[in-house]
Amino acid sequence: MSARRAALICAVVAVATSGLAVVATISAQSGGVSALVRIASDDPIAPLAREIDPGFRFVEPGGHYDGSFFYAIAVDPVARGEAHGLIDRSAYRYGHVGYGWAAWVLSLGQPGLVPAALLLVGLAGVAAAAAAGSLLAARFGWSPWWGGLLVAFSPGLIFSVTADTSEPLALALMGLLLLAYLNRRWAWVAVLSACACLTKEPLIAVPVGLTLWELLRTRRGDVVPDLASRVIALGIGPVVFVAWTVYLRSRFGIWPSSQTSDLITLPPFAGWIDTLSRAADQARRGDDPMQIGTAAIAILPAVGGALVAGLVRARRLRTFFDVLFLLFAVMAFSLNWLQLLAPKDLIRLMVVAFALLPAVLVEPRIRPDATANT
Repeated sequence: MSARRAALICAVVAVATSGLAVVATISAQSGGVSALVRIASDDPIAPLAREIDPGFRFVEPGGHYDGSFFYAIAVDPVARGEAHGLIDRSAYRYGHVGYGWAAWVLSLGQPGLVPAALLLVGLAGVAAAAAAGSLLAARFGWSPWWGGLLVAFSPGLIFSVTADTSEPLALALMGLLLLAYLNRRWAWVAVLSACACLTKEPLIAVPVGLTLWELLRTRRGDVVPDLASRVIALGIGPVVFVAWTVYLRSRFGIWPSSQTSDLITLPPFAGWIDTLSRAADQARRGDDPMQIGTAAIAILPAVGGALVAGLVRARRLRTFFDVLFLLFAVMAFSLNWLQLLAPKDLIRLMVVAFALLPAVLVEPRIRPDATANT
């Protein structure tokens, strides 16, 4: 079977698995896709959502989740309207506008269509991510099936689609960027680099990592064709991100990064140790804390151990996957209990690192032109 057909099948499977989870999720709310946004009935943005759509499906107080922030961005894309003032850490939320902007474009600027647009972007994201993963695996001589199906069966991605968060689009953009990079399509690399950096701040590591890879190849004595074109195309993303951040500083009066200080713990691993301690404490309690604590105690060592195994393998710097994984693993180990304790957050935030992990653990059988000595 051709690699393209395998990629198409992987994309269909990804949509099917995520779609099944979506159907199960919205069935509890009479089939309303607005339930996926997860705006709580007592959220400050709830009255605006009800004004836009009187039939909007709200979750119970306390059930709020991050989809509400992307909803606000899609309704108020450049923070000139009402919605941006109705969410917390608004400067930080607007630092990753890509998903919200995609829904805004797809909804044709009609606020009432935003919930459906968020869902469609999420489903398109898992399809594109699975297809890109399949094609990338085939490009390196691995089975296109595991390259795509590992993405299709990712619990973090499936959950993200049911919660209207940006991971499906982010992983799709990364996969498409890597394919464009391998095919030396520098204009597409520039566009995708910009889109990726605006969709999720950690994705700045992709153009940065690829640039470091090119410099490493040069230092090793490789002849790198189109080096200037590569670096310029990759650099477009970080430049666009900086320009957008400056705009946000002028709009909100603060830098987006000033609202993220409590989300990172340094040095790396310190946040993981603290999270395990908190999980152990919750595991001895009753009801919901016990459920979260016992799950976290089991999941954290497994996830952390897999990342450490990847770090050990990636230190050889055989392909750009190794460089990218090192950057994403360091970021993962710098997270704290706010991101790590709840399993739903942990599996969602590890999506990119775990998508790269197989390419780090398994030796490449083929070295494409963009990664081989020339």
